[in-house]
Amino acid sequence: MTVTISLSEWLVDRGHTPQEADLWADFIADALDLIDDGHALLRESSEWGSFLGGCVKSVPTEPEITSGLGDRMRRLRNEAPIDSSRDRIQVSYESPTPGDERHGIRKSKADFRFEKKFEAGFAAEFVLEAKPLRATADIAGRYMAADGLGCFLDRFPPYSREVAAGMLGYAYTQPLTWISALATSLSSGTSATRSGHVQMARGRSALVSDHPRTALELEPVTVLHSILDFA
Repeated sequence: MTVTISLSEWLVDRGHTPQEADLWADFIADALDLIDDGHALLRESSEWGSFLGGCVKSVPTEPEITSGLGDRMRRLRNEAPIDSSRDRIQVSYESPTPGDERHGIRKSKADFRFEKKFEAGFAAEFVLEAKPLRATADIAGRYMAADGLGCFLDRFPPYSREVAAGMLGYAYTQPLTWISALATSLSSGTSATRSGHVQMARGRSALVSDHPRTALELEPVTVLHSILDFA
């Protein structure tokens, strides 16, 4: 699909002011860049060997990948220059959901949470949920299901009440095919009110979709979709 608009323009079309849209677009781009850099670090041969040494089996599970990726993102964030945009972002993984009054193992936890306090004084968070992708059926059965995308649309309390959230696919097979398959699913399904590709900062393009949250009595959420190669 041809990229036609920026993420900022997409958010303006949703009703946000250009200033709000620009702040969110920059924040999301910084978070996704950190994910990509954390993934690249994790997949370096020495890092990957060390990581696999701590896994139960030779093929890591979704929680193992999440912790390995999260550890390296936090390391990159902590090592960033003091005046960098990355230094102003807080990163956590297996992050407890605010408002969920359950405790211990029963408390719901999002895979990744990025938090940033803007100069204007307000704080925002960009939350992502990750799901493994091994077969085509995992799109409907895991990625789009109640424990995947549904964590932002139907779960109470939702993983995020913000204007934007993210979904990550851990691709165990054919990593180059999943974005196209997700785009087809989003355009043909009933959950998304619109979907498409947008241009982001630093040359990145992204698959994006808007979803209503009527049952939660919340404004719609814009979801950014990313695939990480673990094949």
